[in-house]
Amino acid sequence: MNRFLVGLLVIISTTLYSNAQQQDPSWSARRAIIDKKCVEGDSLCNVLHKLGTFEGHIRSFFMATTNHKDYPDYYALATGGGLGYYSPIIKNFQVGMSGFIIYNNASSHLGPQPPFSNRYEIGLFDVAHPDNHQDLDRLENLYARYYFSQEKHSYLQFGKFHLKTPLINLQDGRMRPNLQEGLWAEWSNWKKIKLKGGWLWRTSPRSTIQWFTIGESIGIYPNGRSVNGTKATYAGNVKTSGIAIGNIGINPVKGLDVQAWNYYVPQLFNTFLPKVEWKRKQGQIQWLAGVQYVWQQSLYNDTLSIQKQYISKNEQSHTFSTRLSRTDLSQGDEWSINYTRITNKGRFLFPREWGVESFYTFMYRERMEGSGDVHAVMIQNQRPLDTSKKLSLQSQAGIFWMPSVNNSSLNKYAMPSFYQANLRARYKFTGFFQGLQADVLYVYKGNLQKDLEESPVYYHNKVDIHHLSVVVDYYF
Repeated sequence: MNRFLVGLLVIISTTLYSNAQQQDPSWSARRAIIDKKCVEGDSLCNVLHKLGTFEGHIRSFFMATTNHKDYPDYYALATGGGLGYYSPIIKNFQVGMSGFIIYNNASSHLGPQPPFSNRYEIGLFDVAHPDNHQDLDRLENLYARYYFSQEKHSYLQFGKFHLKTPLINLQDGRMRPNLQEGLWAEWSNWKKIKLKGGWLWRTSPRSTIQWFTIGESIGIYPNGRSVNGTKATYAGNVKTSGIAIGNIGINPVKGLDVQAWNYYVPQLFNTFLPKVEWKRKQGQIQWLAGVQYVWQQSLYNDTLSIQKQYISKNEQSHTFSTRLSRTDLSQGDEWSINYTRITNKGRFLFPREWGVESFYTFMYRERMEGSGDVHAVMIQNQRPLDTSKKLSLQSQAGIFWMPSVNNSSLNKYAMPSFYQANLRARYKFTGFFQGLQADVLYVYKGNLQKDLEESPVYYHNKVDIHHLSVVVDYYF
């Protein structure tokens, strides 16, 4: 049991003890003296108590998957809670800290059962220890931040924190999101130009409770196949010192947003991602056209066997993704059509432990990472279902044409061509239950590949499956 859990128990015990002592006049008198000293004057204690922010989060997550024919089905129910404290900004400095505890209330067996392995439900807990049902606690935020100006738009921070970028992001479709450790800065003091960037040296991926160096984190999730078709075993064999990220955002004219991101991972790869979105409003109708491109080049130059290589020497990939959307601003009803093309020059690779790709065709519970020579088309609709906009529905339908499952050089995870339909309903409570929200996701994935061999390698947790997620969150 780590120090965060011990600390949380100490806080709870202290609170219970203080309540029990309320009938003791001498204890109450001593407590009053301490409180008086704290709140009197312009003291640091006063500022921290009066202006600091405490945040709480309780989360319950039920997930179930029904697989093809008589292949194993799975279910899991997880609950957890976390606390966080964020200080006021004192002389341009701020600190933040938080932690979270998870419990496995009930589940089917989630450990490996060759030739089967669980894919979705184990992500609610710890993928490295599937039989651990209780001691699932993690220190999350622990950072110091310095603001460069009184507007507090630009800052430099150091420590452990959440980070959201197109490729390294929260990936928060389970109990807890990804976390990063490093140095990060954002500069937003200019009207039309914004800068972001930093250096990351450790990470705690979603579905884990530990912190890893960047190289150690690659391979915690399934490794798939190497380009020669043998089982990939790169976990524990990736050596890199960290991740350098740079971003520039430009708004040259109204409605036009230009972004350029670069991810440099020494001895591994460099990934460049430019993105352009243009919005135009016509009365109550808003149009959006977007395009993004991802170019990746291998920097690998070691002599390990091909099975131990995350990315091969001289490997590269090119990905294009586009979107056209129409939104009725009076109703909040948005329709979009999206297309992604990964060329046949190589696989798009970006460690799944670090986040989900931000392609316009992204759909919950599936990814294109690890694949090349892909065509994907997805239609999406988002709309409120009541006038107060407390209840909303997101509908997605997509077709994904993949390379042959036998083509290991372009299909790392042996994923057949498939079609997918998602329905997601969300409800936000108000009044006495302000802060409570419910989220229900249903997914169906069907097989598109003719004469697909009857094998769990191609079907199990991939196609011909039904999946349900029910999440209840309470923020306070």
